Amino acid sequence: MKFSIEKEDLLKKIQHIYNIVPGKNTMPILTNYLIEAEETTNTVKFTATDLEITVVAEFEANISESGKVVVSAKNFNEIINSLPNTIVHMFDDEENFKILCKNSKFSLHCAEVSQFPLIPQKDLQDTIEVDAQMFKKMIEKTSFAVSSEINRPIFTGINWKMNADYQMMVATDGKKIAEFKLFEKHEIPEQKEKVIPTKSLNFLDKVIVEDIPKVSVLIESNRVMFAYGNYTVFTHIIEGNYPNYEKAIPVNNNNILIINRNLLRDVVKRVSLLASEETLKVKFDITEESFSVHSEKREEGEANEQIEEYKYSGENLVIAFNYRYLLSILNVIDSEEVEIRMGQANEPALFFNTEKYENYEARFLLMPLRLA
Repeated sequence: MKFSIEKEDLLKKIQHIYNIVPGKNTMPILTNYLIEAEETTNTVKFTATDLEITVVAEFEANISESGKVVVSAKNFNEIINSLPNTIVHMFDDEENFKILCKNSKFSLHCAEVSQFPLIPQKDLQDTIEVDAQMFKKMIEKTSFAVSSEINRPIFTGINWKMNADYQMMVATDGKKIAEFKLFEKHEIPEQKEKVIPTKSLNFLDKVIVEDIPKVSVLIESNRVMFAYGNYTVFTHIIEGNYPNYEKAIPVNNNNILIINRNLLRDVVKRVSLLASEETLKVKFDITEESFSVHSEKREEGEANEQIEEYKYSGENLVIAFNYRYLLSILNVIDSEEVEIRMGQANEPALFFNTEKYENYEARFLLMPLRLA
């Protein structure tokens, strides 16, 4: 193997795939990149995998000799980052991989190529094309709601549903729900529904750019392939039935608050400075005539702020929320104002954009905290 490439070009192409390399793993081979150079096509491939998710970055370079090597991803990234912004020359020499740039010379020990996991073949024959920017938006509007509890793996992924008329992403951790529905026509014979690991979707979110408009998707029984620009992502699905979250959606929330999203967010941020570190609780005390947000930290103090600019219809209500969860929902509201539909103090609240959008709709649910 022998190739050369501008340092900045290389970094742009591989900067995100290092996030796929597992930090701790019982299989040391997974801490490496598989690097493949092909002289006939003048392309180089960098592959990273944690066995659940595999990402291949493929791009042009000046290839003078084909070959494959497996080298430490951490060492490779640190070396490339440290080099000056000029051409980097790389080649393998028996059991070592050489990196040369101006007066710098590095030699990395190589692992056995045969030990690196087999990489699936990229297949674009039966793919479905989806709008890249809207796919990115779906991820960003739902991924914040996934759970980090590995003992409930189905909650650590995003439920992705696609049929001929729309696609939808839903995420929940049992305390909040994020649902985003995109009205987009697809030529598929039957509905597809998979729970996708958040890690793979977050990778796509990072690499999607405005000048590449489509993501190609191949949905298989136990795996999904995404092809986008220089990247191909192969992700296993999370097995199991996604919970019927619709049962948690209230239908009689008749206490309706409409308020400027940024105003409410700023108030919650200020009041949360004296919220309990155990409960993270902020309390709404709201009537048609007055609205205050309150927090209290035992033995340290309390905070209270009156809000004057809002619209409210319904019963007098005192309700409490985890302020971090509340802010996470306010951060994904698109419209200038947010509509919050509430029931009783112990019932979940629903959050909506006040503007109606032609091609999508979103709703978010947040469970309240106990007042006492």
